[in-house]
Order: sequence, then C-alpha cells, then structure tokens
Amino acid sequence: MSLAESVKQTLKQQVAPDSKLVVAVSGGADSLALLHVLQTTRAETNIRIHAATLDHGLRGEASAADADFVAAVCQQWGIPVTRGTLRPNDLPAGVGVENAARIARYNFLAQTAQAVDASVIAVAHHADDQAETVLLHLIRGAGLQGISGMTVAAPVPGHPALTLLRPLLHVTRHEIEAYCAEQGLQPRQDHTNQDTALLRNRIRLETLPHLRQINPNVSDALNRLAAATALDFRYIEEQLKQAIADHLSITPTRVALERDRFGNLHPALQHHFIRWAAQQLDSPEVGYEHVVSAVAFILRGTTGQSLSLPGGLLLRLDYKTIDLQHADAPPVSEDIPLLPAGALVDVSIPGRIQLPDSAYVLEISAEPLEGAFQLSVPENATIQLRTRQQGDRFAPLGLSGHTQKVKKWMIDHKVRQALRDQVPMLTINGTIAAIIVENIVVISEKFAVRQPDQSIIYVRFTKNMLS
Repeated sequence: MSLAESVKQTLKQQVAPDSKLVVAVSGGADSLALLHVLQTTRAETNIRIHAATLDHGLRGEASAADADFVAAVCQQWGIPVTRGTLRPNDLPAGVGVENAARIARYNFLAQTAQAVDASVIAVAHHADDQAETVLLHLIRGAGLQGISGMTVAAPVPGHPALTLLRPLLHVTRHEIEAYCAEQGLQPRQDHTNQDTALLRNRIRLETLPHLRQINPNVSDALNRLAAATALDFRYIEEQLKQAIADHLSITPTRVALERDRFGNLHPALQHHFIRWAAQQLDSPEVGYEHVVSAVAFILRGTTGQSLSLPGGLLLRLDYKTIDLQHADAPPVSEDIPLLPAGALVDVSIPGRIQLPDSAYVLEISAEPLEGAFQLSVPENATIQLRTRQQGDRFAPLGLSGHTQKVKKWMIDHKVRQALRDQVPMLTINGTIAAIIVENIVVISEKFAVRQPDQSIIYVRFTKNMLS
C-alpha cells in the first residue's frame, strides 16, 4: 500500500467527513510529507487542514529558519498556518529539556486547534518512530502500556478533549523519504537528530543498526510486538473496568475503589488499577516500582495511613475505600449531605436552608414531614447546623445518657476519615442532638422523642434537583 493510500485509509477510519485537522509541521521529511499528502488528497478525503509550526528557540537561527520555511511552503500551497515562538525560559521547568519541549509543543498545538475550531491534531510519527519508542520503553523497564507504543489515535497529552492522529504510523522512514523524492520535496534537516547524547538518537543511530545485524527486520518485529501487546493491554483494561464498575467513584481530583473489591482482584488487575487510576487524574508518572509499593501498601496498610506517589498523588486508606487523589485536592465531596469544614449555620423553625457548596437542603418544621426524623426540643431553643469542633462529645441512643468524644464515636462507627470534618451535626442549645452520616441519622438520648405531648420538630435533608 502506498503512503498516500495508507494515509487516506487512516483518515477514512478515524476522521469524520468535513473535519478540520491541525497538522504539526517542523519542516522535516516526515511532517512535510504528511502535510503534502493531506493537501493533495483533501478533496478525496473531504477534510480541511490548518498547519502549525513552533519555534522552540532551542536551536537559535536554525529553528527560526525552519519556521520560516514552513510558513513559506504553506503560503505556496495555499494552506493557512499558525506560527508560534518560544524562548527557553518559556519551557516548563523541572522535567528535562526534551520533555519540556514536548509539553510546550502539545500545548501550542492544542491552543491552535481551539483557535481554529479543530478537534483533531495530526502528527508525523511513523513506523520507525514506533520501533524506537518500543525499544526505548523496554530499556527503561516499562509495563504493557509502554511496550504497546503509540496508537493511531489517542487523546492529546494534557488536552484529552482533542484527538491526536498519527496517519503515518504504519509507514516507514524509507517510504517517507522515497515519497519526498518522488514529489520533489526538499525538507529541512535538523542536525540535533545526529546528537547521540540524546538517548532516542542513540537508539536510532547505534542500537537499532546493531540489532539489524542480528535481525534485519527488527523494526517490523518491534512494531508487531507493540501491536500484540496493545491488544493484550486493551483486554486487561476491559477486564479491570468490568471488575470495578459497580465499586468505583471518580471525580476530577479523586478515584476511590472499595477495599474489599481491590483485595479480590487478580494481582495483575491490582497493578493495572494503580496505573489506570493515576491516568484518570492526568498523572501518568507512576512507574513499576511505585505500583508495586502502592499495591503492597493497600494490602498491608491500616486505615488512616497514606502514601505519596509521583505526579503529586496521594494514596489513602479509608475504612471502606482506597482513595487515590491529588495531594492538594480539597476535602471529599460526596453525593450525601455534607458541610464545608468549620461551617456554622443558624436554623429557624420552620426553616429551609440550602447547605453551603452542596445540592442538599435542610428542612425543619413543627408539622410532620414525609421522611423526616423527629427531635424533642425545648421552647425557644437555639438550633444550629455545624461540623465537628475540638472537644465535642455526644450521647447517642443506647448509652443511657453517657457521652463519648465525637472523634472516638466516628472512629468506632467507621466514618471515613476524609469525611469527618464535613459531617453535619444538628445542635440544640449548643448540645449535639443528631449526627447525619451518609444519609443515616444518629439521635442523642437527650433529644429523643419519648412522649407524644413533647415539643417536637421534624427534620429532613432533601436533594435540590435544580442544583
């Protein structure tokens, strides 16, 4: 299959008709060939293209000249182009120059796509890049996902709403160079690609040529390994999702799984869950050693313990769940009545109060309410709704009026640690009359209704469906 036919087939499978693609173009053979074939076949493929080129500022005049070249080619071919320029100080810090340049490039491409109303970004990764990537991941000791290499279509790193498309992934470097020669294209040369101080260059220029002496088709073999591993990886991921589907809670800052369910998973799925959960939080930096440590921590740790993981993640053990969350995440927000820590709300009778930062409403009435709990209240009592305070004590039913510390009561009743500072408490004249824990109400002995002639209030929490 020719290069053009391979690209057209990929577009037919992956891109909706009349879509706009942002094409990343550096001026090298790979991206120039991609831009040319997309330009010359766009009538057949029914797509619109917009080029994007970024001068990272890392190679001085040479990188600026590359951007000039791309802009001139796009003008000649009638292709709109967005040009970006960075200074070295604009690159993200603390991640290494190569990774920083990669992050900056994807951010620039995503910004361009959003500006021109495109949802797909096309890049020129090809089959030899795939072989290098797989070998690089093998050397670094990657797991199945790393050995799976790149996919034809994937979310754009850091911008999951956009699609990253690799139309040349099944095309070799030799085929790309032949296409450029056939079409009279004269790509730019990036001399840093010859710098063997960079590991990927060393793999391409030294390691793979040596391996070809053993197996002339080693690049094909590595691509087949990637394809086979990707198939296995997808199956494992499907099995994991089925196993945890009814036992999982996900928010943008937190992934929680029932501890019992995790303990019953096959060890392979336990390891896979840690990687998968980290990716849900946009933190793909959790390596093999950290995964092993995390699994051992979950299986052997005790409630209340936590473990720091790379990427700013924190793994916490609660009574019922294991929680992987951003270390700086705000307190847990659940679909249950909760208050912000330290909240204090005055309550009147009758009253209807929207809980702060919650979809729930507190209703109090002297008349019966469906689904309400009852409390005996002295005349002219002061009623408040608040969270726990230092030194709080509580006299729950069943203790014959004896009190115990709220902290100990919560521990004994396995109230999740992450929720304890948000649990609503109804107080009457400063004394805790009821604690509302995950839609369960625990009433104080002192305020329990004993006689029908007592002064009674009716209290219920309902969800405001308009919130």
